[in-house]
Amino acid sequence: MAAVSGAFVVTQTSLSSKHHSPSSSPTMLLGTRAFPMNNKTARGLIRCELSSSSVSALQQLKKSAIDRYTKERSSIVVIGLSIHTTPLEMREKLAIPVAEWPQAISELCALNHIEEAAVLSTCNRMEIYVLALSQHRGVREVTQWMSKRSGILVSDICHHWFLLYNKDATQHLFEVSAGLDSLVLGEGQILSQVKQVKEKLRNGFGMVIPGLFEKAITAGKRARAETGIASGAVSVSSAAVELAFTKLPPGSASSATMLVVGAGKMGKLVIKHLVAKGCTRMVVVN
Repeated sequence: MAAVSGAFVVTQTSLSSKHHSPSSSPTMLLGTRAFPMNNKTARGLIRCELSSSSVSALQQLKKSAIDRYTKERSSIVVIGLSIHTTPLEMREKLAIPVAEWPQAISELCALNHIEEAAVLSTCNRMEIYVLALSQHRGVREVTQWMSKRSGILVSDICHHWFLLYNKDATQHLFEVSAGLDSLVLGEGQILSQVKQVKEKLRNGFGMVIPGLFEKAITAGKRARAETGIASGAVSVSSAAVELAFTKLPPGSASSATMLVVGAGKMGKLVIKHLVAKGCTRMVVVN
Protein backbone atom coordinates (compact mmCIF):
# COMPACT_ATOMS: atom_id res chain seq x y z
CA MET A 1 0.00 0.00 0.00
CA ALA A 2 1.39 3.42 -0.84
CA ALA A 3 0.31 6.87 0.41
CA VAL A 4 1.54 10.06 -1.23
CA SER A 5 1.42 13.67 -0.04
CA GLY A 6 3.20 16.83 -1.02
CA ALA A 7 5.71 16.31 1.75
CA PHE A 8 6.49 12.61 1.94
CA VAL A 9 5.88 9.08 0.53
CA VAL A 10 5.06 6.06 2.69
CA THR A 11 5.39 2.50 1.33
CA GLN A 12 4.13 -0.49 3.33
CA THR A 13 4.03 -4.21 2.56
CA SER A 14 1.82 -6.79 4.24
CA LEU A 15 4.00 -9.75 3.28
CA SER A 16 5.65 -11.78 6.06
CA SER A 17 9.32 -11.14 6.60
CA LYS A 18 10.19 -14.83 6.36
CA HIS A 19 9.82 -14.64 2.58
CA HIS A 20 12.52 -12.01 2.34
CA SER A 21 16.13 -11.98 3.25
CA PRO A 22 17.54 -8.97 5.11
CA SER A 23 19.46 -7.96 2.06
CA SER A 24 16.37 -7.93 -0.12
CA SER A 25 13.80 -6.64 2.39
CA PRO A 26 11.51 -3.89 1.14
CA THR A 27 12.06 -0.36 2.34
CA MET A 28 9.79 2.34 3.72
CA LEU A 29 10.42 5.87 2.47
CA LEU A 30 9.31 8.76 4.64
CA GLY A 31 10.48 12.22 3.79
CA THR A 32 14.05 11.75 2.62
CA ARG A 33 14.98 8.82 4.91
CA ALA A 34 14.62 5.13 4.06
CA PHE A 35 14.80 2.20 6.43
CA PRO A 36 14.28 -1.57 5.97
CA MET A 37 11.09 -3.31 7.03
CA ASN A 38 11.37 -5.59 10.07
CA ASN A 39 8.99 -8.18 11.52
CA LYS A 40 6.92 -5.59 13.37
CA THR A 41 6.47 -3.24 10.47
CA ALA A 42 5.66 -6.17 8.18
CA ARG A 43 2.75 -7.04 10.47
CA GLY A 44 1.25 -3.57 9.87
CA LEU A 45 2.96 -1.42 12.55
CA ILE A 46 4.60 1.46 10.70
CA ARG A 47 7.59 3.35 12.00
CA CYS A 48 7.35 7.07 11.20
CA GLU A 49 10.47 9.16 11.05
CA LEU A 50 10.50 12.68 9.61
CA SER A 51 13.65 14.14 8.27
CA SER A 52 14.47 17.72 9.20
CA SER A 53 13.95 18.87 5.62
CA SER A 54 10.45 17.33 5.50
CA VAL A 55 9.45 18.98 8.81
CA SER A 56 10.69 22.31 7.51
CA ALA A 57 8.70 21.95 4.28
CA LEU A 58 5.51 21.11 6.18
CA GLN A 59 5.93 24.03 8.54
CA GLN A 60 6.49 26.44 5.66
CA LEU A 61 3.39 25.12 3.90
CA LYS A 62 1.22 25.64 6.97
CA LYS A 63 2.69 29.07 7.69
CA SER A 64 2.15 30.27 4.12
CA ALA A 65 -1.56 29.44 4.39
CA ILE A 66 -1.90 31.24 7.73
CA ASP A 67 0.08 34.29 6.72
CA ARG A 68 -1.45 34.74 3.29
CA TYR A 69 -3.62 37.64 4.49
CA THR A 70 -1.55 38.88 7.42
CA LYS A 71 1.28 39.84 5.08
CA GLU A 72 -1.04 42.31 3.29
CA ARG A 73 -1.55 45.46 5.33
CA SER A 74 -5.02 46.95 5.69
CA SER A 75 -5.72 49.80 3.28
CA ILE A 76 -7.96 52.86 3.31
CA VAL A 77 -10.03 52.77 0.13
CA VAL A 78 -12.65 55.12 -1.28
CA ILE A 79 -15.09 53.92 -3.94
CA GLY A 80 -16.73 57.04 -5.32
CA LEU A 81 -19.27 58.19 -7.87
CA SER A 82 -19.68 61.95 -8.05
CA ILE A 83 -21.18 64.70 -10.15
CA HIS A 84 -17.88 64.80 -12.06
CA THR A 85 -18.07 61.16 -13.21
CA THR A 86 -21.64 59.84 -12.85
CA PRO A 87 -25.02 60.84 -14.36
CA LEU A 88 -27.82 62.03 -12.07
CA GLU A 89 -30.01 58.96 -12.68
CA MET A 90 -27.32 56.62 -11.35
CA ARG A 91 -26.49 58.83 -8.36
CA GLU A 92 -30.18 58.87 -7.38
CA LYS A 93 -30.32 55.04 -7.37
CA LEU A 94 -27.10 54.78 -5.36
CA ALA A 95 -28.06 57.44 -2.81
CA ILE A 96 -28.52 56.37 0.82
CA PRO A 97 -30.63 58.58 3.12
CA VAL A 98 -28.91 59.81 6.28
CA ALA A 99 -31.25 57.76 8.48
CA GLU A 100 -30.03 54.58 6.74
CA TRP A 101 -26.30 55.30 7.06
CA PRO A 102 -25.82 53.24 10.27
CA GLN A 103 -27.50 50.19 8.72
CA ALA A 104 -25.42 50.56 5.55
CA ILE A 105 -22.21 50.87 7.60
CA SER A 106 -23.11 47.73 9.57
CA GLU A 107 -23.72 45.78 6.37
CA LEU A 108 -20.42 46.94 4.88
CA CYS A 109 -18.49 46.02 8.03
CA ALA A 110 -20.03 42.54 7.87
CA LEU A 111 -18.32 41.87 4.51
CA ASN A 112 -15.44 39.41 4.71
CA HIS A 113 -12.59 41.79 3.90
CA ILE A 114 -13.95 45.05 5.36
CA GLU A 115 -12.92 46.12 8.88
CA GLU A 116 -14.40 49.65 9.01
CA ALA A 117 -16.65 51.71 6.76
CA ALA A 118 -18.33 55.09 6.29
CA VAL A 119 -20.91 56.39 3.82
CA LEU A 120 -20.94 59.95 2.43
CA SER A 121 -24.08 60.26 0.32
CA THR A 122 -25.21 63.69 -0.95
CA CYS A 123 -26.99 65.01 -4.02
CA ASN A 124 -23.62 65.43 -5.74
CA ARG A 125 -21.73 62.33 -4.63
CA MET A 126 -21.91 58.78 -3.33
CA GLU A 127 -18.64 57.80 -1.66
CA ILE A 128 -17.90 54.77 0.49
CA TYR A 129 -14.77 54.83 2.65
CA VAL A 130 -13.51 51.50 3.99
CA LEU A 131 -10.58 49.98 5.82
CA ALA A 132 -10.00 46.82 3.76
CA LEU A 133 -8.00 43.74 4.70
CA SER A 134 -7.39 43.20 0.98
CA GLN A 135 -7.67 45.99 -1.57
CA HIS A 136 -8.94 43.91 -4.49
CA ARG A 137 -11.26 41.64 -2.51
CA GLY A 138 -12.56 44.56 -0.47
CA VAL A 139 -13.36 46.65 -3.57
CA ARG A 140 -15.09 43.68 -5.19
CA GLU A 141 -17.26 43.02 -2.13
CA VAL A 142 -18.25 46.69 -1.71
CA THR A 143 -19.07 47.02 -5.42
CA GLN A 144 -21.25 43.90 -5.31
CA TRP A 145 -22.99 45.30 -2.23
CA MET A 146 -23.67 48.60 -4.03
CA SER A 147 -25.01 46.73 -7.06
CA LYS A 148 -27.32 44.55 -4.96
CA ARG A 149 -28.68 47.55 -3.04
CA SER A 150 -29.21 49.86 -6.01
CA GLY A 151 -30.05 47.40 -8.78
CA ILE A 152 -27.28 48.84 -10.97
CA LEU A 153 -24.99 46.39 -12.74
CA VAL A 154 -21.47 46.06 -11.36
CA SER A 155 -20.09 46.83 -14.83
CA ASP A 156 -22.02 50.12 -14.94
CA ILE A 157 -20.74 51.12 -11.50
CA CYS A 158 -17.17 50.32 -12.53
CA HIS A 159 -17.60 52.41 -15.69
CA HIS A 160 -18.33 55.57 -13.69
CA TRP A 161 -16.49 55.08 -10.40
CA PHE A 162 -13.17 56.34 -9.15
CA LEU A 163 -10.94 54.36 -6.76
CA LEU A 164 -8.40 55.92 -4.42
CA TYR A 165 -6.14 54.25 -1.87
CA ASN A 166 -4.47 55.30 1.38
CA LYS A 167 -2.75 58.69 0.91
CA ASP A 168 -4.79 59.57 -2.19
CA ALA A 169 -8.04 58.59 -0.45
CA THR A 170 -7.12 60.73 2.55
CA GLN A 171 -6.25 63.74 0.40
CA HIS A 172 -9.51 63.38 -1.52
CA LEU A 173 -11.62 63.47 1.66
CA PHE A 174 -9.73 66.55 2.89
CA GLU A 175 -10.41 68.29 -0.44
CA VAL A 176 -14.09 67.31 -0.28
CA SER A 177 -14.38 68.67 3.26
CA ALA A 178 -12.67 71.93 2.24
CA GLY A 179 -15.10 72.43 -0.67
CA LEU A 180 -12.44 71.96 -3.35
CA ASP A 181 -14.32 69.11 -5.02
CA SER A 182 -17.75 70.79 -4.95
CA LEU A 183 -19.73 72.11 -7.90
CA VAL A 184 -19.44 75.57 -6.32
CA LEU A 185 -15.90 76.05 -5.02
CA GLY A 186 -15.77 76.44 -1.24
CA GLU A 187 -19.45 75.69 -0.55
CA GLY A 188 -20.08 75.08 3.13
CA GLN A 189 -22.85 72.48 3.07
CA ILE A 190 -20.43 69.63 2.37
CA LEU A 191 -18.57 70.31 5.63
CA SER A 192 -21.83 69.86 7.53
CA GLN A 193 -22.41 66.58 5.68
CA VAL A 194 -18.92 65.32 6.58
CA LYS A 195 -19.75 66.17 10.22
CA GLN A 196 -22.92 64.09 9.91
CA VAL A 197 -20.83 61.10 8.85
CA LYS A 198 -18.58 61.56 11.87
CA GLU A 199 -21.63 61.61 14.15
CA LYS A 200 -22.89 58.34 12.67
CA LEU A 201 -19.50 56.72 13.37
CA ARG A 202 -19.61 57.40 17.10
CA ASN A 203 -21.16 54.07 18.06
CA GLY A 204 -18.29 51.60 17.78
CA PHE A 205 -17.52 51.64 14.05
CA GLY A 206 -13.73 51.43 14.50
CA MET A 207 -10.93 53.93 14.94
CA VAL A 208 -9.19 54.51 11.60
CA ILE A 209 -12.13 55.73 9.48
CA PRO A 210 -13.68 57.85 12.29
CA GLY A 211 -10.24 59.36 12.91
CA LEU A 212 -9.91 60.12 9.19
CA PHE A 213 -13.22 62.00 9.15
CA GLU A 214 -12.29 63.91 12.29
CA LYS A 215 -9.08 65.12 10.63
CA ALA A 216 -11.03 66.00 7.47
CA ILE A 217 -13.38 68.22 9.49
CA THR A 218 -10.38 70.02 10.95
CA ALA A 219 -8.96 70.50 7.46
CA GLY A 220 -12.28 71.87 6.18
CA LYS A 221 -12.50 74.37 9.02
CA ARG A 222 -8.94 75.56 8.53
CA ALA A 223 -9.45 75.99 4.78
CA ARG A 224 -12.36 78.34 5.39
CA ALA A 225 -10.74 80.18 8.30
CA GLU A 226 -7.28 80.68 6.78
CA THR A 227 -8.16 81.26 3.11
CA GLY A 228 -10.78 83.18 1.14
CA ILE A 229 -12.35 80.06 -0.34
CA ALA A 230 -15.67 80.66 1.44
CA SER A 231 -16.09 84.26 0.27
CA GLY A 232 -18.93 85.04 -2.10
CA ALA A 233 -21.53 82.49 -3.13
CA VAL A 234 -20.73 79.26 -1.34
CA SER A 235 -23.51 76.92 -2.53
CA VAL A 236 -25.45 76.11 -5.68
CA SER A 237 -28.59 77.73 -4.25
CA SER A 238 -26.83 80.97 -3.28
CA ALA A 239 -25.04 81.06 -6.64
CA ALA A 240 -28.40 80.71 -8.41
CA VAL A 241 -29.84 83.62 -6.43
CA GLU A 242 -26.80 85.78 -7.15
CA LEU A 243 -27.14 85.04 -10.87
CA ALA A 244 -30.87 85.80 -10.83
CA PHE A 245 -30.29 89.19 -9.21
CA THR A 246 -27.78 90.15 -11.90
CA LYS A 247 -30.67 89.94 -14.39
CA LEU A 248 -32.87 92.37 -12.42
CA PRO A 249 -32.72 96.16 -12.56
CA PRO A 250 -30.89 97.63 -9.54
CA GLY A 251 -33.10 98.11 -6.48
CA SER A 252 -35.98 96.01 -7.78
CA ALA A 253 -35.52 93.02 -5.46
CA SER A 254 -38.36 93.98 -3.12
CA SER A 255 -40.88 94.46 -5.93
CA ALA A 256 -39.89 91.53 -8.18
CA THR A 257 -41.86 88.29 -8.13
CA MET A 258 -39.56 85.26 -8.08
CA LEU A 259 -40.57 81.82 -9.37
CA VAL A 260 -38.97 78.86 -7.56
CA VAL A 261 -39.27 75.49 -9.29
CA GLY A 262 -39.18 72.61 -6.80
CA ALA A 263 -40.15 72.40 -3.14
CA GLY A 264 -37.34 70.11 -2.03
CA LYS A 265 -34.24 70.85 0.00
CA MET A 266 -32.62 72.93 -2.72
CA GLY A 267 -35.82 74.93 -3.25
CA LYS A 268 -35.98 75.73 0.46
CA LEU A 269 -32.38 76.95 0.39
CA VAL A 270 -33.14 79.18 -2.62
CA ILE A 271 -36.10 80.74 -0.78
CA LYS A 272 -33.90 81.35 2.26
CA HIS A 273 -31.32 83.19 0.14
CA LEU A 274 -34.04 85.19 -1.66
CA VAL A 275 -35.43 86.38 1.67
CA ALA A 276 -31.94 87.36 2.79
CA LYS A 277 -31.67 89.50 -0.36
CA GLY A 278 -34.90 91.35 0.48
CA CYS A 279 -37.26 89.49 -1.85
CA THR A 280 -40.80 89.15 -0.41
CA ARG A 281 -42.84 87.95 -3.38
CA MET A 282 -42.25 84.34 -4.36
CA VAL A 283 -44.20 81.59 -6.12
CA VAL A 284 -43.22 77.94 -5.63
CA VAL A 285 -44.07 75.39 -8.33
CA ASN A 286 -43.63 71.72 -7.51
